[in-house]
Amino acid sequence: MDKTILVNLNGHPEPYPLEVAAHDRLERYLSAAEARLHDDPDKAEILADLERSVGDKLAALPGPSDRLITTADIDGVIDQIGTVDTGRAPAPEQVATGSWARIRKLRRIRKGQSIAGVCNGIAAYSEIRVDWVRTFFVLASLGTAGIFGLVYVAMAFFLPVVDQPETA
Repeated sequence: MDKTILVNLNGHPEPYPLEVAAHDRLERYLSAAEARLHDDPDKAEILADLERSVGDKLAALPGPSDRLITTADIDGVIDQIGTVDTGRAPAPEQVATGSWARIRKLRRIRKGQSIAGVCNGIAAYSEIRVDWVRTFFVLASLGTAGIFGLVYVAMAFFLPVVDQPETA
C-alpha cells in the first residue's frame, strides 16, 4: 500500500499529492529554511514566498496536474530554488540538524605543511586561508616572547594527524 499526502502550498488553491518520502524531503527543506530565518523580522513573508515558489515549480512540472509528486520532483524543485541564504552563518543547532552537516574537528594536516601541519589544521577548521594563520602565529609568537611558539609545539604533539583535509 502506497501512502499519498496532500499538501496545500501558499498561493495555490489545489493541494499537491506527494509521496511520503517527497513530503518528508519538502518538510525538511522548509524547516531548515525556517530555522535559518529564526531572527528575521520578515520570516513569515519569506516562508510564504518560498512555499509559493515551490508550488509554482510543482505546477510547471510536465504531466497532469493531479499526478503524484515524487522525491525526484521535489529534489529538482529544491535544486532550482536553492537554499535560503540570510547572509550570516547558521546557528549551531541548524548545522547539527542537516544531513549535509559536517562535524569539524581540529587536526594537524600533512598535505601542504610547512613545519608540523598545525596551521593547515587550524585553517581548515576555521575556514580561513592558511597564510593568515601562519602570519598570526609568527606575529603572536614575536609579540608574546615565544609563548605562541610553545602553543604551536604543544598542538603539534597533541593534535591527531591526517594526510589531507576532510571534504564536505
